[in-house]
Amino acid sequence: MKLVFNKIDKFSITVIFALGIGVVSSFVDFGIISVLFSVITPIIFIITSVLALYGLFKKKYYYLIGPLLYLLFYNFFLQFNNITHIEYTDSISILSYNVRAFKQPTTNHPNTDESSSIIKFIDSIDADILTLQESSYKEGQKINGYPYSFLGYRPNKDKSLLTIHSKYPIINQGFIDFPDTKNSTIYADIKINKDTITVYNSHLQSYIFKPSDITNKQLDYRYFKKLNNTIAKQIEQAKLIKRHANNNNKKIIICGDFNATPFSQTYRILKKELNDSFLNKGDGLGSTYSLLNYPLRLDYFLSNEHIEVINHENFNLNLSDHEPIHIKFKIL
Repeated sequence: MKLVFNKIDKFSITVIFALGIGVVSSFVDFGIISVLFSVITPIIFIITSVLALYGLFKKKYYYLIGPLLYLLFYNFFLQFNNITHIEYTDSISILSYNVRAFKQPTTNHPNTDESSSIIKFIDSIDADILTLQESSYKEGQKINGYPYSFLGYRPNKDKSLLTIHSKYPIINQGFIDFPDTKNSTIYADIKINKDTITVYNSHLQSYIFKPSDITNKQLDYRYFKKLNNTIAKQIEQAKLIKRHANNNNKKIIICGDFNATPFSQTYRILKKELNDSFLNKGDGLGSTYSLLNYPLRLDYFLSNEHIEVINHENFNLNLSDHEPIHIKFKIL
């Protein structure tokens, strides 16, 4: 019996095939293709879900392959956790925020200065631990309430500034330097009562991709070649962090701006054997970055089994190019 496919059938098969490529690209580095699918996979899932309803109505059950494929490999696009802000007397809170140098005035944006608003927000959250990416040494001095701080500034290193501030003693600290880039990771061993946890504050390679690149049609072969090199760097950076964390016998939290979506190989490397606070306690899309009004989740809290996340909170402040994330947790 010869199978006959109409236009909708053919479109559905094409979309399912595209989703399959997206799944594979989260395990294998395909360069620009991996980046593309890490961004558009949620859209493909929505399309396959709509088509699956049509397929059920028409009793064409192969339409269900798309949603089943997605659910088999992914469960982190949209969360419907029952959000209850439970207060525990022994809970600890941590805030992570890429402040983009506190969004101070630049040549292109001379009237932009959100430093006071960002600091006011940080003060209002009053987290026990604060991790900042793309910080500013000058503006960071205005943050109060943290007797212990690790300012990852080194005069002989051209690195984007990362900082860790804590209300609990920092008993050890260090750097994970990434080669040939301004990006890096810092970490601090923090003594919390009888326990010690290691907090990794990470800022991974950016794709250096601006919305104006699209609107100004400035994408060419050289750009895509550079983008492929960036992807390779980001994956290697994730492996360096993971290697250090795997050799750490302490209770760990890896947080910061990964510049990678949950559908990327970078995320998969870092997430392995760890818990994602958004998946456990988040709600909605969990967006921390907007690309032409398209929501992306690029900032994370990952922790091992010794950390129990109680709450995960996202914000919509529009004070920096990234949005902050905040969790409360217990040490087990």
